[in-house]
Amino acid sequence: MPFSLPDRHAADIRLAAKVAAATGGAFVLATVLGLPQGYWSVISALVVVQGSVGGTLAAAQERAIGTVVGAAVGGLAAYLHPHSLLTTSVTLTMVTAALAFAAAGRPSLKLAPVTAAILLVATANQPNQLAIAAERVLEVTLGCLVGVAATFLVFPNRLDREIAREGRTIAAELAALLRGAPARRRDPEAAHLLLGAQDSIRRKLAAFEKTVADARRAPGARAAAEARSALSRALWRVRNDAVAMERALSAAPDAARQLVGPTADALILACADLLDALATGDDPGPGREEVASRRAALDEAVLHLGDEAEAEHVDVADAVPTIGLVFALRNLSGNLFDLADRLGEAKDAALAE
Repeated sequence: MPFSLPDRHAADIRLAAKVAAATGGAFVLATVLGLPQGYWSVISALVVVQGSVGGTLAAAQERAIGTVVGAAVGGLAAYLHPHSLLTTSVTLTMVTAALAFAAAGRPSLKLAPVTAAILLVATANQPNQLAIAAERVLEVTLGCLVGVAATFLVFPNRLDREIAREGRTIAAELAALLRGAPARRRDPEAAHLLLGAQDSIRRKLAAFEKTVADARRAPGARAAAEARSALSRALWRVRNDAVAMERALSAAPDAARQLVGPTADALILACADLLDALATGDDPGPGREEVASRRAALDEAVLHLGDEAEAEHVDVADAVPTIGLVFALRNLSGNLFDLADRLGEAKDAALAE
């Protein structure tokens, strides 16, 4: 019977196991190989291990490149400059300034000035500066390789399963946001709670977007990259539509919302039901049909406003925010159908993984 972790904190437990294996493995290998400062291997393994394969590869690449560049520049500067307090201070200042300038806007070089500074200070009174620089590169590279190996071997990531799971989690939060919209109070306290919920979804979407970007670095991930990016974009559009809908609801007084009767609230709740179905992995077909039906009823109510008999009783000041609400709901329902397609693709990819 295969071992599986409980859903709660499963990702945290997997990451902890990867980090533990990487640090322990790096320490053992550095000791066996007789590296003089094996703690750099341990630190590197600890730093590069991320929750996803793509994240680990990105962190390992950045650390390795930064270390190699910093060790090369710092080791050469330490070897060439005359050793005195003044010359070492000037060399340290110039080298770190040059590398910091080179690292600006280049994440792969952000460790270069740190590595160069450590080498210049540590080898100030030692004759074997180039050998120490080479050892530092070996130690850090070993730690990076062990970190990557631990990520692949300990609780191997299933990228598509993870992406589908995170997408469903965000869909569930969007559903909760929509479900409370029709009856939400329009006072400062409720507005504060709403902003907090919207910001929470925004942060999760930003993390999801990073997961999708990191997944591009994983071996064999290029073919699925566009589908994953499309899912990220669809989630962002639905989130933005939900925010626009809330703003329209706040701008449209109760009297104005009655211009389209209960159809707007019914469409919002139907969208929430569809998102719930997507979040739980249920068949979205009935939910899509319900959203389409509620949207048609809303469109019919809007057309009814154009009737000459009704137009005489419509206040333009009330009609403007109501039309804004209708526009937001149309966008929401359309983008929600696209999200259903993208999550369906993610589910199929996860099953095939």
